Amino acid sequence: MVKEVLNFLNPEKGDIIVDATFGFGGHSLEILEKENNIRIIGIEKDREIFRVSERNFKGFKNVQLVNQDFENIDLVLKGLKIEKINKILFDFGISSYHIEHSNRGFSFKRNEILDMRYNVEENLPLWRKLKKLRKDEIENIIKEYGEEPFYKKISLNIFRERKKIQRTEDLNRIIERSVPIVRKSKAKQRVYQAFRIFINKELEKIKNALLKSYSFLKQEGRIVCLSYHSLEDRIVKNFFKEKKMKILTSKPLLPSLSEIKDNPRARSCKLRCAEKI
Repeated sequence: MVKEVLNFLNPEKGDIIVDATFGFGGHSLEILEKENNIRIIGIEKDREIFRVSERNFKGFKNVQLVNQDFENIDLVLKGLKIEKINKILFDFGISSYHIEHSNRGFSFKRNEILDMRYNVEENLPLWRKLKKLRKDEIENIIKEYGEEPFYKKISLNIFRERKKIQRTEDLNRIIERSVPIVRKSKAKQRVYQAFRIFINKELEKIKNALLKSYSFLKQEGRIVCLSYHSLEDRIVKNFFKEKKMKILTSKPLLPSLSEIKDNPRARSCKLRCAEKI
């Protein structure tokens, strides 16, 4: 949804814009195409992705990259002696790199170590974390973060075999025998989503990042968020209301059919934007 992101960010001369989920810089490049006389602060927590982007953007004097979690946006901006910003972009989706190239077990379609951390220097990999979880904790993760109807059966089987789980194929076998055949693929998607959210503390970090970024936002400054499931979208929606911001998207914007055709992963994307009053 690049066109919509640019429309709502509306970069203007002299703006300080934070790309809080920088990745490989695709959004920032589009922003610079529209308005080059700005300053972009890019935040990327994955060290491997950060190193690639740091090399790729070496010649961009108006782009500053920081290897940090977007939850710590306050530390980033204070470190750069920035008191106020004009706009901020959050893209909460998982990148293609993590699914296809990271070898960290983000996809049930690949036989990889069950790690799921965006930052491998933070927390424990999922396969080790599972060994320490109680059955009720596993149930809560899959129920709340995955919204999976068969969470009880799946959780019970995971708990029973938690010490044997190390790779995606181990988790897949458990899920497959815990749900009806027609539910296998959807159940795996939901369980993997749930554990990814859990291991990276995604929802807590989104809440913290929104709150911190708001305090740095100038009057009439904008926050643009791209969410990919109902839990993220609900957090964004409620935050905009709680802060009594001027909501510029009465309903979340959805990708067009042509965009979904070109990029099937965009099908669940929802864009919301609000302005500080």
